[in-house]
Amino acid sequence: MLHTPAVPGPDAARAAAILADLGPLLPSLASPALVVDLEAVDHNIAAVLRRCRGDGSDDLDRGADRWRPHIKTLKSAALVRRLWAAGVTRCKCATLDELQLLLGAAAEDGREDSLDVLLAYPLHEAAFHAARRLLAAHPAARVQLLADAPEHALAMDRWARSGPGPLDLQLDVDLGMARTGSPPSVWREAVADLASLSHLRVTGLHGYEGHLAWSQTREAAAAYDALCDLAGAIACIGKGPLELVTSGTHSFSAALDHARLNGGPWRHRISPGTVVLSDLRSAPAAELLGLRQAAFVLARVVSRGRDRVTLDAGSKAIAPDRPAPNCRLPAWPGLVPLSPSEEHLPLRREHGALPDHGAAVLLVPDHVCTTVNLYRECLVLRPGEAPARAAIGASGHRLFFAQDTLA
Repeated sequence: MLHTPAVPGPDAARAAAILADLGPLLPSLASPALVVDLEAVDHNIAAVLRRCRGDGSDDLDRGADRWRPHIKTLKSAALVRRLWAAGVTRCKCATLDELQLLLGAAAEDGREDSLDVLLAYPLHEAAFHAARRLLAAHPAARVQLLADAPEHALAMDRWARSGPGPLDLQLDVDLGMARTGSPPSVWREAVADLASLSHLRVTGLHGYEGHLAWSQTREAAAAYDALCDLAGAIACIGKGPLELVTSGTHSFSAALDHARLNGGPWRHRISPGTVVLSDLRSAPAAELLGLRQAAFVLARVVSRGRDRVTLDAGSKAIAPDRPAPNCRLPAWPGLVPLSPSEEHLPLRREHGALPDHGAAVLLVPDHVCTTVNLYRECLVLRPGEAPARAAIGASGHRLFFAQDTLA
């Protein structure tokens, strides 16, 4: 049983509609559960493509060339296929499991020859050889690797001698985040070394400015200028026009508006992935693009007090990396999420009614990427259609690169 929400409104109505669609399944549906609204997914993809186009046009194919979404958010072939259906065939990933998911889904769909993946994570030698085995099994797909530093690029060149090549390589440029990559000055000083690579070919620059907030447009512009300067300095060693990959969900708009990124002798692409599902942290992007929330966690009330309820959705169910409140209840605005424990999420009542014991409620995560990673499968639904199960194929971490090791 579910009480009428304390403050009716569009969010409450939408939550009620989703719960109504799930109604026949609720008696057998375990919670917490990840629920994805495919109509909202398609809406969000189209919104990003229009922004990439730059003039509000509905010619979405022209916008697809500017977007290389990071699929660390999605981790599901069913959701990646919504990108492909919209013409977005370039993407970015961080793990070998995500790469395997992409290559496997493309093989199933007969579209390996149109897939272009940037494995945007520096590989140590064992991971490099594991990636090579995946590439060998899917030779029609294009996969670009990432070099963390000049010495890493030279090491990868040595590791690549044992197999067919050359392999495509992007250089990871540290634009101030100080997480991975090397500063532009370091790459510029290594041009001669990069020109000597025999089993790798430099195809682009990866400059992720993830340390910058949405409002830091001046700092972002300076970072993009540095990236463009470096692209000019290394153009002589590139094989064809370089690709410049920037920008997650919190900075893509500044990158799309940057004159030099737009006008240089290279191909610039942004790489936000969170925008496909949206979350609370993405509020500026959601407002700009008119995004709809697509991913929810369904939870149930397991304890009920005078001014408090507790849900079965703790840090093992939603946004484990975020401080309280790490989610929002669209249909229950009077309930404030407190600090979760592993299996429990207490909510404090500030106003309005309390849901009954056992009631199902929907939560919007503060961070959707880490939320999706907690689930092995999700329910996908579209208005007027029966909900369906979809695998989350790249969540968690495997023990060995080869699945049959110590079988």
